[in-house]
Amino acid sequence: MVVTGAGVAYDLAGGVRVLTAALFWAPIGLGVGLLAALVRELNRNTVTVLSNLGKHRGYTVLGAAPQLTESALRELAPDKRSPFGCVAFQPASPFATAFRDLQGVLREDSLVAFIAPSPGEGATTSALCTAVAAAQQGRTVIVVDCDTRRRSLTKELGSNPQAGILECCEEPANWRTFIEEEPETGLHLMPAARMTNPWRTLVAAQGLPVLIGLLREAYDLVILDCPPALRSGEGAILASHADKAVAIAAWDQTPIAAIRQTVKTLQNRAGVRTAVYVNRVLPGFRFGRLRPD
Repeated sequence: MVVTGAGVAYDLAGGVRVLTAALFWAPIGLGVGLLAALVRELNRNTVTVLSNLGKHRGYTVLGAAPQLTESALRELAPDKRSPFGCVAFQPASPFATAFRDLQGVLREDSLVAFIAPSPGEGATTSALCTAVAAAQQGRTVIVVDCDTRRRSLTKELGSNPQAGILECCEEPANWRTFIEEEPETGLHLMPAARMTNPWRTLVAAQGLPVLIGLLREAYDLVILDCPPALRSGEGAILASHADKAVAIAAWDQTPIAAIRQTVKTLQNRAGVRTAVYVNRVLPGFRFGRLRPD
C-alpha cells in the first residue's frame, strides 16, 4: 500500500491520470508486499509450526494449548477470569481440554518439572493448569513453587505465606504444616515465602531431596514450577529431580534456538527426560489437542 500510494502520488504530480497510475503501480506494490512477507517468514525463528518443532531434534512435542481469548474469559465470573479459572470452571473449553490431554500424557510420571527458557513464556500457567486438570481426574496433586525469587505460582494463587518451601527444607519431616489448599479445587500448594536473604537458594537446601521423596510418597503427582532454564543454572538443577521435564514455549514468541538450548541443557547437564509443550497458539490453528510426533 505504501509503494502503490507513493507511486500514484508521484504520477499525479506529473499529470498522469489516477486510473492509469493505479493500474501501473498496484501490481508493483502487491509484488513488493509479497516479497516483504516472504522475507519476514523466512527470517522468523520462533515456534510457529508444531508438527515440525521436534523433528530430528531428539525430543518429543507433547501438544499445545490455545490462546485464552477475551471472549472466553468473559464467560467466567469476574473473579474467575484467569487461566486457572478457565480450567477449573470451564472444563469443556478447548483451553481446559488441552491441559487435560497433557496431564493424561503425563499419567505415568509422578514428578514433573515445568520450565521455560525465559520468564513470561507460560511455565507457571502451564504447571498450574496441568495440576488442576490432574486433580479433576481424581489424582492427588501438589504443585510446588520452586522459583523462590519470582514466586509467580504463589502469587497466582493469592498466597503470601510467612514460611514456604525454603523453610520447609529445614524441617522436611513437618512438610504438611507448610501446605496450603486452594479452596475451589482442593489443589495443594507448597508456596514460596518472600525472601529475606537474597543469597539463599533452593538448590543449596540440604533438605530438598528428602522433601521431594516425602511428597512423592504422599501424592500421585508432584509438579515443580522451576525458574527459567537460560537465566541461571538453578532451574535445570531443580528440574533434574523430576521424572520428566516439560519445556514450555510460547507460540510465535519463543525462539527455536532457545527451546533447543533448554532441551539440551536439561538432557545433557541435568540428565532428565524432556519434552516440549507449546502454549498461546493463536485462534485458527487447531493445535489445542494432543498431537504427538
